[in-house]
Amino acid sequence: MIKDQKISSFLDDLSSKKPVPGGGSTSAVAGAMAASLVAMVANLTLGKEKYREVEEDFEQVLPRATQLKDQLLQLADEDALAYQAVVKTKSQEAIKTAAEVPLKVAQQSLEVLRLAVLAVKKGNQNALSDARCAIELATAAIYGALENIRINLPYIEDKKFVCQLKSEIKKILTGAEEGVEK
Repeated sequence: MIKDQKISSFLDDLSSKKPVPGGGSTSAVAGAMAASLVAMVANLTLGKEKYREVEEDFEQVLPRATQLKDQLLQLADEDALAYQAVVKTKSQEAIKTAAEVPLKVAQQSLEVLRLAVLAVKKGNQNALSDARCAIELATAAIYGALENIRINLPYIEDKKFVCQLKSEIKKILTGAEEGVEK
């Protein structure tokens, strides 16, 4: 399980000849790291007199960022399992799952991106570089996850499903562009 690995072990696996983990799992981990940085900024903001007026915002940001971190780590494992199922069965169900998991990664990473933008604007300015790193990591997670959806599209026979995925990709890209511009 990726979420239980030491970083060095994860990176060793990532750089090996093994098919997993790959870009999908890495995108999820990047999203989890971004969420962790947002949580850190929230922790450094809460309880500070200077940030009293944004206390309520960060009381909501902290548990949500923590939840997103946990969910994204779970999705890192789900992505690896989804790819293994595609290799093993080559079934339409497996290929659809291999597109759905990174869709969840992209959606959740978009939420992390929005929280990171809030952290940049309103969070403890001593942690501004951390909040900005969260923006970059969340953005990388989004774009990486979207690539893992796109790679599966030609192999999905259900054209309605493909259209839905393409529509979701477009929404996520628009949200990411808006998030980064803020």
